[in-house]
Amino acid sequence: MSNIFISGTSRGLGYGFAEYFLNKNDNVYGISRSSNDVLTAFDKFHFNEVDLTQISEIENKVTAALEGVTEIQLVVLNAGILGTIKSMEDASITEMNKVLNVNLWANKLILDAIFKLGIKVNQVIAISSGASINGNKGWSGYSISKAALNMMVKLYAVEQTKTHFTALAPGLIDTTMQDYLCNVSSTEFPSISRLKDARDTTAMPKPLEAAQHIADLFPALLLMPSGSYQDVRKL
Repeated sequence: MSNIFISGTSRGLGYGFAEYFLNKNDNVYGISRSSNDVLTAFDKFHFNEVDLTQISEIENKVTAALEGVTEIQLVVLNAGILGTIKSMEDASITEMNKVLNVNLWANKLILDAIFKLGIKVNQVIAISSGASINGNKGWSGYSISKAALNMMVKLYAVEQTKTHFTALAPGLIDTTMQDYLCNVSSTEFPSISRLKDARDTTAMPKPLEAAQHIADLFPALLLMPSGSYQDVRKL
């Protein structure tokens, strides 16, 4: 039985990860803006409502959520937002900062809260994206935030040497994000056409299926250099 911390457990990939580990009889500490009735039915699911857009509240809320915990085998920094697909000239600093706050700085505050508590952490996996390295038109703040997340993971790895870190691109997953993306013009933003073609095919699994496949790969990540960026499609 392990202690697992996961952000963004209300739906999507985070919900899938939480259910995966709960079914393995692990203790799961989940945070998100809202609860999930399926997960709260598990005795070993410890939920705390944390809105990652409220930057000033994160560290205190995570600290309270983990009171009494001395060891965490796995931290999954899963929660994130897409923002709006726009060209760089159309994307405002205000819009991009909202994405950066959730996808980057919220994760820093979560990690800082955990390490300040003196909790021993074996492995941290930050959910990144292929968008962090592809540089496709329109992904603006999202690509920037995920690229910065990759570097933040690398920096923590050289400072917290007793913990193994990975920035992990999970591949294509059919989440609510795809509902928005599939309505974006693929003529103006060509990379969107690949997502539209992949939806409803095996190339874009549903969250629960994807979570199980990805979580099965977590132990193998410990064999990779700490602080590295990995893509599940290449493992």
